[in-house]
Parts: sequence; C-alpha cells; structure tokens
Amino acid sequence: MTSDPIMFTAIPLSELLHHIEIMLDKKLQHAIKAKPVVESETLMTVEEVGKFLKVSKVTIHKWKKQKRIKSYRIGRRIYFKKSDILDF
Repeated sequence: MTSDPIMFTAIPLSELLHHIEIMLDKKLQHAIKAKPVVESETLMTVEEVGKFLKVSKVTIHKWKKQKRIKSYRIGRRIYFKKSDILDF
C-alpha cells in the first residue's frame, strides 16, 4: 500500500481559507448539478378533492376544520396537496 508523501508548508491563514473555499464551492456546484429534479407538488381545490374522494364540498370543509386533512391558503383560496390527500 503506497501513500502520498506528506509535505508541510507554512502558508498564511487567509490563503488556506481561500483554498478551502474554492474546494467547497467546487463540491457544492457538483452536488447541485447532481441533485435530481423534484416534481412540483400538485395542488387541488376543494371541488377537485371532493370529486377525487367522492364526497361533498361540505364534507371536505368539515374535515379541514377538524384538521383531518391539511389545507393551504393562497390568497383567499384554499388548496390541498395531492400527496396529503393520498396519505389521508
């Protein structure tokens, strides 16, 4: 088993930090490029959830109020994540 020879060199701390920063930047850029693209979350309206679950809008609002299903407000509208509905 061969190993690289170790060499000690005195360098200013600022130069060492600069080299570390460059290496970290390269590693982060590589990690960002390698990250898989995540599909955006599908949002559903009260009507869509009602049709999907085959229940009335009143039932959806009741479940929302009881915190049985999680809802999200965007402006004045209420939406539900499809993944939350599937988990429900």
